[in-house]
Amino acid sequence: MVDRILCLANSYKHDHRCVAGISIVTQQWVRLVGHTIPGCLTLKEASYADGKEIRLLDIFEAEIDESCASNSHPEDVYLNPRPLRRIDRFDQPHHTGKLTSHLSKNQTVLQGASDRIYYRKLESNPVSNSIELIKPEDLWWWIRDEAGKRRNRALFRVGRANRIRYDLAVTDPVWLQQLHHLNPGIYPNSLLTPDKPCKTLLTVSLSEPFEGFHYKIVAGVICLPESA
Repeated sequence: MVDRILCLANSYKHDHRCVAGISIVTQQWVRLVGHTIPGCLTLKEASYADGKEIRLLDIFEAEIDESCASNSHPEDVYLNPRPLRRIDRFDQPHHTGKLTSHLSKNQTVLQGASDRIYYRKLESNPVSNSIELIKPEDLWWWIRDEAGKRRNRALFRVGRANRIRYDLAVTDPVWLQQLHHLNPGIYPNSLLTPDKPCKTLLTVSLSEPFEGFHYKIVAGVICLPESA
């Protein structure tokens, strides 16, 4: 099946990529999985025929094979090796309202206030979704140096009245490049978007199991121009 997908996540997954978005055809989330490396796409698979990597807010055409859904990743589908084709961009002010219609209406992120889900819980209780688009409130970026290794985290709340503050790892390569220029510390989101007003949305995904847990991660940082 040929599908058209609005890319809302292109993140690091080990040394490879995790690409996900909204199907323009079905209006449902899909996460693309290649046949080469289990659970993810190679950099080549996550790129167009000209070698350019898929960007957030690209609309691209892909040939989809059968589902490879699991209890922790119900959106997963296999990607046919046929090259991807870029169709359009979804980054104009008039697109903002259309995209925000896909925002999660929940008061917690991915079924709970914690930053992780115990993997054994999902063996008998599969999640209904493992990826969400959210509008964060009071968003800050925390860069830590732990034993010489940088840790990049997003700190935010969901809903103006919600007291729950999330502290999640960031895996969006493009956004990590921006954070790379900053010294360790905590920075307001406005510092990284100073040139023009924009609406920042986050795509949050469940990771594969790691040390007994599925962690919630920020797999995409989307900056949309404010509508006129």
